[in-house]
Amino acid sequence: MIYCRKGNTDNAYELTGKWQEIKVRARILDSGKITHDTTYLRPFTNLDYIQFKSSDSCAMSIDHYYYSKIPQLIPQSITNAGYVAIGGAKFVIDTQSTLATPGGFVTADTVYEINSNNILIHSVFYSQVPDYESITDTYYQK
Repeated sequence: MIYCRKGNTDNAYELTGKWQEIKVRARILDSGKITHDTTYLRPFTNLDYIQFKSSDSCAMSIDHYYYSKIPQLIPQSITNAGYVAIGGAKFVIDTQSTLATPGGFVTADTVYEINSNNILIHSVFYSQVPDYESITDTYYQK
């Protein structure tokens, strides 16, 4: 049976606004073994954020690269994407590669609302290399 409900039932409106990055945990799995596992609590600037603009679009901004022992400052990079509610307090961000020849790379980003002031973005990057995954958990505060 298919039915419709009036109003917003997915709580997406709670994400609207700017969220500041406060913590990053980066891991690399190679053939099931963790080859990199580091948690970063700094340096974060006002350019490290995600902003949910409406019920289905967001902008992610970064200015550091976190896959080294010491985070590297990079020019600000902003990625615009869509997102959709998948139930409860979970959302999926559409961050698929827009490269001319992406070569089969796949990224899966899921947003979890921890509470009204904190969210977690769990990102898994699957490459062409068998059994290689890059996993990042990024925490944000409103």
